[in-house]
Amino acid sequence: MRYFFVLSVFLKSFYSNAQSITNDFGAKSKGVGNSNTAIADEWSIFNNAGGMSALEHVHVFFGYDRYHRLEGFDKVAAGIIHPMKFGNIGIALFRFGDELFSESTISMAYGNKIGFVRLGAKVNYYQLRIDEFGTAGAMFFDLGGIVELVPDLSFGAFISNFSSAKLSNVERSELPVVMKIGLSYTPVRKLSVNLDVYKDVRFMPMIKAGIEYIIAEKLYLRTGVNTNPFQNFFGIGISLDPFNIDYAVSNHDFLGLSHQAGISFTYYKKGEK
Repeated sequence: MRYFFVLSVFLKSFYSNAQSITNDFGAKSKGVGNSNTAIADEWSIFNNAGGMSALEHVHVFFGYDRYHRLEGFDKVAAGIIHPMKFGNIGIALFRFGDELFSESTISMAYGNKIGFVRLGAKVNYYQLRIDEFGTAGAMFFDLGGIVELVPDLSFGAFISNFSSAKLSNVERSELPVVMKIGLSYTPVRKLSVNLDVYKDVRFMPMIKAGIEYIIAEKLYLRTGVNTNPFQNFFGIGISLDPFNIDYAVSNHDFLGLSHQAGISFTYYKKGEK
């Protein structure tokens, strides 16, 4: 039954331009409905590489997403970002699926701040594997940036796979082209508000909105919503320097709950902090 389900859903969609690779990851991001385009943190390596340049120390991080109630549809991701004199470099890994069906991506990214503009670029190698059908792969590129319009308001823009890469040896196998823009506003010190417009060129645009509130020192509450389809999100985070631990949950009317957890470690050199 499960084999039939995967074949009926994924073979139909994947061979008609519907790969499920995503540019959204991180429990902090998921807690605010993945309204992440103008957020600058370690998870920017997945969401908008321009935000990587905000990091002043080495960050190592790992995340796990239990995707609704679907067995074998879990996602895992990990990465490391290292500040350099000429900007920040990073490596990220992403995997979705199991032995029957899987997608994997390895990425190398670079981010730098020039004046009040944070710019980033990422090169990705994507591999699709379907049991008994073999594997196919493709290389694609992402570009993104974040501009600080005023001290409390930032604007972000991002495009993934702008060259419209295709899977090797597979007909009608274009990877999705994704574009998004967003704002992040901090009206008061403990509150941030985020708003994104997300567009996969194959589908209708999606609005993503979220807020984060610091309810106590080092304790964060988050919530968000998405349109098309409608989903709501909730999250919590705690900072136990040098660790940041985040958890988020989303609800889909048909698929039910989806959970994601993440942990990030900040490496400080002796005498730093």
